[in-house]
Amino acid sequence: MTTILARLLAVFFVLVIGGNVHADESRDISVIQLIANPELFNGQKVRVIGFLHLEFEGDAVYLHRDDFENSIDKNSVAIELDKLQIQTWRNLNNHYVMIEGSFSSVDKGHLGMRSGSLRKITRLSNWSVKRTKKPPPERSP
Repeated sequence: MTTILARLLAVFFVLVIGGNVHADESRDISVIQLIANPELFNGQKVRVIGFLHLEFEGDAVYLHRDDFENSIDKNSVAIELDKLQIQTWRNLNNHYVMIEGSFSSVDKGHLGMRSGSLRKITRLSNWSVKRTKKPPPERSP
C-alpha cells in the first residue's frame, strides 16, 4: 500500500513539475491565429512575427506593414511596453520584429481598437530574414 501511494505521489509531482516547465515556454503563433481565435490564446505566452509600430497610445504589432499604413487596426495586437523598453527598442519602430509576451484577449489596447494585447514582453528583436533566391518557375503539365 505504501509503495502504491509513493508511486502515485511520484507521478503527481512529475506531472505538476513537468507541466510548469512547459507552461513557461512561449508558443510560436501567427498574428492571424491571435486575430481569428483570441480566446484560445488568452493568458498564454506566445511568440509572433509582425510589423511593429510605436506611438503614443498606439503601440502595436500588425500582421503586415500595409495594415498599419491603411489603418486596419483589427489586424494588430496592442503591446504594453514600459518606458525603459520603449527607449531600448525605439530603433525597431516601423520594422518587422519577433516579439514574445503574454497574450490577453480581453485587453484590446487604447479604446479597444486592437484584437488583443501582448503584455509582459520578454523579447523583442529585429526580424530581417529575407528570401535570397527566387522560387523556381512553375512547371507546365
